[in-house]
Parts: sequence; structure tokens; C-alpha cells
Amino acid sequence: MNRSFKTFIPASVAFFILFNAGNTWAQPPRALYDAMKGGVCSPNSERLHEDAVKGDLQAQLEFGKAIQEDLCGVVEQFSPGMPEEWFRKPAEQGNAEAQTELAHELSSDWSVEGEDAGVYWSLKAAEQGNAKAQFQLAQIYHRGGRSIKNLKDIDKALAYYHQSAEGGYPNAYMLLAMIYQKGDGGPQDDVAAAKWFRKFAETGNASGQFDFAEVLAEGRGVEKDEASAFDWFGKSAAQGNEYAQYEMARMFEQGRGAKRNEREAASLYRKAADAGYGKAQLALGNMYAQGRGGLTKSKAKAKFWILKAVERSAPGAEEALNSL
Repeated sequence: MNRSFKTFIPASVAFFILFNAGNTWAQPPRALYDAMKGGVCSPNSERLHEDAVKGDLQAQLEFGKAIQEDLCGVVEQFSPGMPEEWFRKPAEQGNAEAQTELAHELSSDWSVEGEDAGVYWSLKAAEQGNAKAQFQLAQIYHRGGRSIKNLKDIDKALAYYHQSAEGGYPNAYMLLAMIYQKGDGGPQDDVAAAKWFRKFAETGNASGQFDFAEVLAEGRGVEKDEASAFDWFGKSAAQGNEYAQYEMARMFEQGRGAKRNEREAASLYRKAADAGYGKAQLALGNMYAQGRGGLTKSKAKAKFWILKAVERSAPGAEEALNSL
């Protein structure tokens, strides 16, 4: 006997579906942009474009950012033109983030006119405390601009870098650390460099963690602390930084900052060697040549890795190859 069935959706479930659909379309522009960044394109991209076209200033800012990052294929889907067209209206209404992004777009053509226009908008945003705009200005005065109005001025650059860093902009931590470490046109100060290397490392950046670990390992501007250096190398190595993996392996091999452990050293050398780091390839080849770190002694494997180190011009690789 044939029976026909109808799909039954309880009223409460139907209401929930309708509510969520309506709720998606009621999201503020920033939430729509964030959803697009997370890979949820429809209906978020359509809604954000619609709001931007209607004149919603925040939607225009977020849609301009979506164009910058080519989220959800909005460039092809909506043919919206250049992102600065969307940034300009909120920028003119005093939105500091829009002013900053407009400045970036205008100056990206590397022309004198574009740079001058970019500086104009960066200054407006910087006056409102926008850390990214302050960083953009610092970069121009650090390297020297194309325009006669924006000549290299390390004092201005440092002032803007410090403002940006105080506003929590991570790239400013990095640049300040490098400037103070090298004395790049300004005062060389290992203590200040160590302070900013730590700040950058604490953001979770793998390169920053590696740099701060080196500072600790060498005792530059801070008390030498190999145990702490080992920990910071470990944080960076866990994110796949092959230089940190190599340094951590050396510390394991030599028993510095951690208990001596050649097996762990060999394992880390292998990770860094697989990533193409010549010094690690040489170290791994030497371990194979000597049968250390739990590795079976093998001239063939030693030669394989040392040849790779030679190709990378690793110091001492040629000599190691000749001595096999």
C-alpha cells in the first residue's frame, strides 16, 4: 500500500529558521565583514554591498576592506570599483579607520601626489589616535618620502612609532626593537630594544618570539637567561619557525637551558632541515655521520643532508662533505 508523507516542521522550528535568516540580514556591517572573513559569504556579502550602496558609512568602510582583501569574490560579483571610492565618504565624515585605509590606498601607487594625499589622511587619523595611521606616518619619515614635504626624519619617525606602540600596534613594537638594537639613525639602546622585542613576542608572533629568545640567550639589554630563551625558542618552534627549531635543537644537544637530549635535538634538526634550513641540514648530516641522537650511523644519509647544506651555502658544509 502506497503512503504519502508530508514534511512536517513544527511552528517553533519554523520560527527559529525565519528568525535566524532575518537575524543574518539584520547584522551590523562589521559583523557581516567578520563573517565574510570567516568564509561565510552568502548572504553576508550581498547584504554588506546593499548597505554600502544605500550610503551606510560603516558598511562602505567594511565593503572597502572586503575589496582590499578580495573576500568572497566581491570584486567580480559586484564590480564595485576601487576601494578608495568606498573609504572616502566615511573618511570625509571623520571615521579614523576609513581615513587610515584611504591613506594606504592613495599612497600605494608610489607617486608624489598619492603620498601627499596619503599623508593628509594619515595625519587626520593619527590625530584621533589611530595606531595604524601613526605607524604609516612613522614608516614614511623613517625611510624618507618621495615628496619634498615628507623628507626622512628619524625623530618624527620615532615619535610616531612610539605613539603607535602605545596604541597597541604590534608592527610598531618590532620596528622600535630593531631601531634601538641597530641604532638605525637614532640612539642604540639594548635595554629599550629588549623591552620592545618582549612586547612583540608577547603578541604571539613567531619571529618576535625568536628574536626575544636570542636577546635572552645572549643577554643583550637583559640578564642572560638560557632557560627562558629555550622556552621562547620553543614557542616559536611550535609555530613552525625553522630557525627557532634549529636553535632549540642546539640547546638540547649542548644541554643549555634544558637537560641534554640528543634525540630531541635530532628530531628538531630534522624539522628545520625539512624546511630547507642549511645549518640544520648540516647538523643532521653530522648526526647521521656519527650515529648520534638515536640515528643509525649512515654515510649515505649523512652525505644526502650535507649535500643539501652545501647547496644552501651553510658555513662548514664543504669541509664536512670533504671529511666524510
